[in-house]
Amino acid sequence: MGRYLNPSDQGERLRQILEIAPTGSQGATLRTPKRVFRRLEPDKIAELVRGYVDGRRVDEFASEFQINRSTVSCQLDRAGVARRWRKLQQADVQEAKRLYASALSLAKVAGHFGVHASTVHSALRKAAVRMRDTQGRER
Repeated sequence: MGRYLNPSDQGERLRQILEIAPTGSQGATLRTPKRVFRRLEPDKIAELVRGYVDGRRVDEFASEFQINRSTVSCQLDRAGVARRWRKLQQADVQEAKRLYASALSLAKVAGHFGVHASTVHSALRKAAVRMRDTQGRER
């Protein structure tokens, strides 16, 4: 019972463990990469506005200027540019119905037209198309 109350070799064991453990830093410490914020020059903002009004997309500007899509949207809002939302034309809706009926997912049909899946979903629901659940079964 005495060995549990006052272990005499505890200090020696601790010293051995400390000798085994490495001292100091062994390499570079892991850090979160520093975020880079890019400010657009006034001429770049004017180019962005002109291009958007001429029909270019937000994601094109984001990759061209190496900025986030939300930054492009904020710059357009600050400039007072009316935002456009791409809708499917009637011919596109007919094509989307055909593609969706051939068992393609909403995401794949949306990729075909370059719109978001929710845009295709809304257009198909307005066209009275029976929608499938996420496993492909009719609802």
